[in-house]
Amino acid sequence: MQIEKIVLEKSALTLLNKSEDCLDLAKTHHDLATTMHEVAAQQIDNAEKQKAIAAQVHINADKLDAKAEKLAAFGTALEADAIQVMGDTMLVQRGVPLKHSEDVS
Repeated sequence: MQIEKIVLEKSALTLLNKSEDCLDLAKTHHDLATTMHEVAAQQIDNAEKQKAIAAQVHINADKLDAKAEKLAAFGTALEADAIQVMGDTMLVQRGVPLKHSEDVS
């Protein structure tokens, strides 16, 4: 009976050691999970900031588009004024330099 008691005590000690390992591992996993939650929260916060930045970029792009339209209209008006000043009624292609009267042979 003494041998059985010794074997049981050894088995119980082994189980206690294994349970301690399991509890240590569980604590490590809990700590890692907490860190992962913190990182996820930071990523969500960063994503929200990125979304706000992207929305502002869209607004700025729209403003730039509007300015480009105004510049295009202004350029077209200047082109028309230049043609009228020269007294030339023919259609001038954009990018083609206007011929001055002394250039004509």
